[in-house]
Amino acid sequence: MRYAHVWFVRVNLLLLLVVSFLPFPTKLIAEAIESASAERVAVLFYGATLLAISAIVSAMGRYVGARESIRVEGVTESEVLTVVALAEPSFAFYVVLLVSAIFVPQLAAFGLLAVAAVAVALPPWLVSRRMRRVA
Repeated sequence: MRYAHVWFVRVNLLLLLVVSFLPFPTKLIAEAIESASAERVAVLFYGATLLAISAIVSAMGRYVGARESIRVEGVTESEVLTVVALAEPSFAFYVVLLVSAIFVPQLAAFGLLAVAAVAVALPPWLVSRRMRRVA
């Protein structure tokens, strides 16, 4: 980005708010994993928080991609949208995990853990390799 944009800064603050909230659903899952009655709600809460974070990051990337005035010079819209597409999760997968949290909450908890681990541990060289393949 070349400069700060009002909408982008506000959405970034919203992202920071949701990310700073993430430890609370994580603690709920840690405490409720042994209680069958509480784990469903905890996993749903955690999954909804991860989904909100993913949706906000995706929206931010698409916003920057669509506005040439705030993109860094030399970066095309297709390059930005390719990175966004590689980084954004499958919303259908989130829906499957959230629905499975109702019936098999422990399986959904491990699925959400896998989503979070991949998002954090995805090496930058893999993303750049995927971008070269897509382009």
